Amino acid sequence: MKTKWSRWLLLALSTFVPLLALGGLLLLTSVQAWSEEEISYFDPLDYSPLDQRETVSPTVSSIHFDLVGALAIAAGFSITDAATIQAYSEGVDAGNLPAVNPVYTFTANPDNYPVAPPITSVVTSTICPSPTTTGPEVSMGSTTLMTECLECFTDRFGPFGVFFHMPHDRPSELGAIEAWAFGLTDTLVGQVIFGYSSTAEFEWQDPVYNVYETTPCFVTETAVVDTGNIQAGSLRAFAIYLHSLGDHWSHKECIVAADSEGYPFAAHVAVKGPNDPLWPCRWTHHHKEFGPPQLYPDSNRTFSGTLALYDALTRYATQSDLPVYRPIPLTAENNHIYEAMYTFVHTTTFSLPEARRKVADDLRNWALDTRASNSAYWLHRIYLPLALKQGL
Repeated sequence: MKTKWSRWLLLALSTFVPLLALGGLLLLTSVQAWSEEEISYFDPLDYSPLDQRETVSPTVSSIHFDLVGALAIAAGFSITDAATIQAYSEGVDAGNLPAVNPVYTFTANPDNYPVAPPITSVVTSTICPSPTTTGPEVSMGSTTLMTECLECFTDRFGPFGVFFHMPHDRPSELGAIEAWAFGLTDTLVGQVIFGYSSTAEFEWQDPVYNVYETTPCFVTETAVVDTGNIQAGSLRAFAIYLHSLGDHWSHKECIVAADSEGYPFAAHVAVKGPNDPLWPCRWTHHHKEFGPPQLYPDSNRTFSGTLALYDALTRYATQSDLPVYRPIPLTAENNHIYEAMYTFVHTTTFSLPEARRKVADDLRNWALDTRASNSAYWLHRIYLPLALKQGL
């Protein structure tokens, strides 16, 4: 049995490792910032003090999970709706998340996902220069290899992995997710990328993989996304957009670098040093996304990304009848939200996710107190009936 297991493991690694270049997830070493950190998931409806809160697998991102939850409260959403936004923002990476009530889950049907065309039908192009001599193996975009959650259409290793996790800011990518999330269209059409015959060599230590060099053929197409139980315009659809928006900011410089080199998508790759044109796409890129801007210039992009998240939250809130309070402006209350977000990003390094979790939790508690105690944030459609009933 031990021999069979060893052979299976070697076969699995030689097949699966090429997929690590997708979606920003690094399994070979610890990835920080907009991806998972060394902090664990908790039920977002658990409001006990941090040191008493039960945490369980999986690990989460302090931005996609903790900060988004706090900002949803500041934007005026109810505690329950903010929890939904928080969970599904993280769920884009993690897939199904544990909770007693509600259950955070995706229910897409993998049978409806796009299937890679046979290599014999692929037309010669700049991204597939020799399909007739390319092996038929589909090493990128297949649901049969390293997909983490088959029913999760946002899965990093599924057909829509790049679309949701490294999108360009263009109408056909991030713009399409936004339009669907805001309910401007009922159908989400996504970009699909398949790679054929990857032959990456690897070591189970530092990453040495470059998907562009080891995959001789890419095919891109568009397809309708089976979104399962996630309806256009819903809180869950909006939370998915928030994640993709954040990932766009996290990978923004990598996307530009990949475009400049003529690649059809962005991916984390092995680089040859700071002069490599794909330096912004290096595997350790996320490690520099927090900290003092003088020492970690990439943290400026992280901060801009968090501001973009709050802007999206307030836009969605003002166009919806779901919020129970008015959004607290970014610079109101002596710039409190702005300063808290600055502290979150710039006063902690990548190795201090617990400190960021504390900043986010403090912001959430402050927002709860502030919006309840200041009538400027009350919505009359919520509070006027209550006031009349109480004779106020």
